[in-house]
This record gives sequence, structure tokens and C-alpha cells, in this order.
Amino acid sequence: MLPPMNPASPSPGKHNPEDPFVPDLSEGAEAGVYLALLELIDEGLIITGDERIIDANSAACRLLGRDYRQVAGRPLADLFIDERAFLDARARLMIQGEMRGNLRIALPGGRQRDFRFVAAARLRPGIHALILSPDVLSETVEPDQDPDGSYPSTDNVWPRLAAALAQPVIVIDERGRINAANAAALAALAMDRTELVGRDAVDCLDISWPAADAPPLAQLKAPGKASAFGARVLAGPRDGWRLLVLPPHPSGLPVASPSGAGTKPRQPPIESRQLELHFQPLINARSGAIHAGEALMRWHHPRLGLIPFHRFADAARDDGRLPELGGWALRSACHAASRWPATRGRSPTVTVNIAIEQIMHGALVQQVTSALSESELDPRRLELDLDEQVLAVADEQIAVTLQALEALGVQLAIDDFGRGLTSFRRLKRYPVQALKLDPELVRNIGKEDESDAMIEAIICMAAPLGIKVLARGVETEAQQSFLLALGCDLQQGPLFGQPMTGTAFSGFLSGQLFC
Repeated sequence: MLPPMNPASPSPGKHNPEDPFVPDLSEGAEAGVYLALLELIDEGLIITGDERIIDANSAACRLLGRDYRQVAGRPLADLFIDERAFLDARARLMIQGEMRGNLRIALPGGRQRDFRFVAAARLRPGIHALILSPDVLSETVEPDQDPDGSYPSTDNVWPRLAAALAQPVIVIDERGRINAANAAALAALAMDRTELVGRDAVDCLDISWPAADAPPLAQLKAPGKASAFGARVLAGPRDGWRLLVLPPHPSGLPVASPSGAGTKPRQPPIESRQLELHFQPLINARSGAIHAGEALMRWHHPRLGLIPFHRFADAARDDGRLPELGGWALRSACHAASRWPATRGRSPTVTVNIAIEQIMHGALVQQVTSALSESELDPRRLELDLDEQVLAVADEQIAVTLQALEALGVQLAIDDFGRGLTSFRRLKRYPVQALKLDPELVRNIGKEDESDAMIEAIICMAAPLGIKVLARGVETEAQQSFLLALGCDLQQGPLFGQPMTGTAFSGFLSGQLFC
């Protein structure tokens, strides 16, 4: 998900010295941890959405009797013998949250096989992990614990995952016992393995867990250490298990506390006077007319210069400041758009990315109403690009908020659609007028048949619903032509212009036609 400003994310695994968490976890934090380990275990590891498989390792492909292209990106239902078996399995794993058991999988050639599995459900809304054991399942399912009280051998997968990860990770089971801590975590805490693994967490660490409605950031302090540091909290492999993902250099992560105490931040706090908006044009690629400008946040860091939003998004999220920063971006974007030139009585729309935190905790309707009133911007010229995650959350508050925004006349779009988290069924929940294709799909046009087919399917299914489809990340004329042939006229990306300062974008608009 996702921040209020949403420029392209960095490549997975690319080191970012300004981000206290490595790898970059801004897009699907939990999935990033699993995907980094895909080829490091013998068990079959599958990362899946509710309906489509996102990724799988080589072991999973071998167990399933398929090659990678027949697994990744394909419907999850393809793994089961029929639709009923798929629906039953999805209910067990993704609704009831079953963490271990057995599944009957359909193999090529009409064969079937029972697999023992360990699952981590709901890594984030709509994303799940499934580990298939290579061992043939016996007729009798083993109990949750062996007679001596130890956990079954399949749970050894999790310590092995932690051990293989360079990111410091601590695994805590449902009884509060530290099940695993990798070498990176031991080094970060300056503790010996015997001081942690197998012991109750409360006996060896001072942990303050986040409240249910707070950002998933715990405060953690090692024995003999005066200062606390932050640790991201992720779901574990079984019900009640939790992972603590530590920054590589714990002393560098700022942590807020109820008393205001905490470690000294490695970077200064973000101030609104240090922020500015850049704008990237959205073009009608058929006519050349300008449709909109997308607002993208930039931070003038006192030491590091101009930083795009994705490099400080996690810090803002962990500090609970996304609603505040999103409100600033909304007001600033509306004021800028109110001064854009008009041609033949038309002016371009301004699009602002909205994080789910703004919807849930940021009084979004009030923010939008105030921004429109102060800028005197026509509501029809404001489009809010919503994190695709909203479609994965059946929440009455989201529905009420989006209906109120629609009543104001504001346009609503789903950003990064097609990433694998959602389905068209869920679009019925909310008053959405447009879908913006995931840039990764657009980049793979002509390279991967699955991307071409998915884009075509999205456009074909959106048309009868009266929903526009827009493309982000267009880089080549070949991509432009493919999209135009499917009727996707509104396009954005380097081919049509890079993000510009507000002044430069206003100059860019002079003399242009608008649609």
C-alpha cells in the first residue's frame, strides 16, 4: 500500500541508506520478506492473493508439476481439482485462517496429491503465504505438538527462513516464547543465542507492542541498553505468532513513545515548509490533449537534498504522520490546480494519491472539503487515487467516506490495479470511476503474455461497468500503441513527460489543449 504520494517504488532489494528497513518494505511489507527467500528453502513456497498466485519458488513448481509461467500470475483455482475444492481451501486458509493441515492439489495429467502445508494467512489484506511440504502426507494428520511438547518438524521452516534473511528477524510464538532469532538480530541486540532462543520474550527483552489501531511498530529494548528502538511487527506462521523485523542499525531508528522519549532520530523530523509538490502529466495519447497532473511529494532534506516520497514513506507511516502529510499534499495540490491555465474553458484535473490511513484515521472528507473551499477548485477537477488495498477491506467507514466524497463531486480511482490483490467483484462496494493499471503490467507489455492478457481482460471487464482504465508507467511507443489498440487512451509515464516542479508544470500547460 499506500502513501498519499505514490511515485514508482525502488527495485526490490535495492539498498536505501535513508530507510531504516532493508529491503524496501513500502509495497507489501510482509510479502517482501517472504519473496526475498523464495529460492532458499526446499519446501514449496507460494505467495498468493485471494484469487491469483503472485509468486512461487522453484520447489513449489516442482511439487506442483508445473513450470514457473504455469504458476506465477495464474488463478489460484488452477491448483485445485474443481471450483468447490478451491472455494473450500480458500475459506480454510484465507477466511478461517487455518495455519496448518493438508490440501489436495490437482497435478497435470489428471493426477492428485495430498500435501501437508503451513500457512501464514493475511500477511496484509489480500496477500497470503503457503508452504507445501515435499513429504508425502500420511493418512493420519499429526497433532499440533509431539509427545515431548516440541513443535512439529514442519515448523522448522520458519527458523530456517529467519536464518536465511539478512534483515534482523525475531520470531515469537503464541506463548510469547522466542522461537527463532537470526544472526543479524543477535548482532543488532549484542546478545548470545542462548540468551534469546527458547526463552520467554518478557524475560529477555523489553517489548512494548503497538495498540490495535496504531502503526505496526513495536518498541524494543535489550538488557542493559538505555534506549529503545523500533521493530516492525508482522504476522507469523501460525495463529498468534509474531515477527519482529529490526532495522540493520537499531540505534538509527526513531521511535515515538507515550512520554515523548525515545532514541535520537537519524534524520530530522519532516516539516511542511521542507515539502513541495511536483506534477507529472496524464495525457490522452490519441489526441495529445492534457487530461491531468498527478501530484508527487518531495522532501527537501537538510543534508541529503530532494528526496522522493517513497524514500521516506515508511518513516511517515511508522510515525503515524501519513494523514497529516496527505492533508498537506491535498491542500497544496488543490491550490496549485486552481491557478493552472484554461483553454477553451477547460482546465486539467489534479490527481492526489490517498493512503488508506487517511481514509481510516485522517478525516478525509473534512480535508477534501476544506481544500476545495480554500482553493475554490471545482470538485470535478479533483481526482483521488486510492490505494488498491481499500478493495481488500470490507469496512463500513471506508464505504461511508467514499460515498460522501462522491456526493461532493470528486472523482475516485483505484491506483496500481492488477497487482493481484483485488477482483472486479469488490469494485461493487465503492463508487469508483477509474482504474489505473499497475505500472509493472505496463512495463511488461510485449514481454510477458500474462501481462498483455491481464491488461486486455481488465479493460474489457471495466467497459461494461462504465469504469475508465488509465495506464501509468508508459515508457515506449510500443506500449502506447498496444494500449491505444485496446481503447486505453489516457496514459502517463516517461514517454509523455517526467515529474516537474509546480512552476515548470504550469509553464508546460501553457498553450496546451485539455480534455
